[in-house]
Amino acid sequence: NTVNFALNIDKDWEHFKLHFEQVHNNFFDNLKAKYPGLNSNDLKLCALLKLNLDTKEIATVMDISPESVKVARSRLRKKLQLDPSDNLSSFITQI
Repeated sequence: NTVNFALNIDKDWEHFKLHFEQVHNNFFDNLKAKYPGLNSNDLKLCALLKLNLDTKEIATVMDISPESVKVARSRLRKKLQLDPSDNLSSFITQI
């Protein structure tokens, strides 16, 4: 069951990514070009932030706890080399 669930999440992500790219042209390509150290979970988080989802909504979509989302956001800030005073969501929205 766990394997099937994981496969469905990956399939859903590919569908989401396809539709997201149609609306936000080259978003993932631009992110990867500017920040090659981002992994797939970072890219998912960036996409969800671009959609202005809050922490609880992101946690639900990614099937993780809200606390894990906060940790992921913190790690993403470091990878994007943002100052603590910079707003992560605003930064992502501008890309």
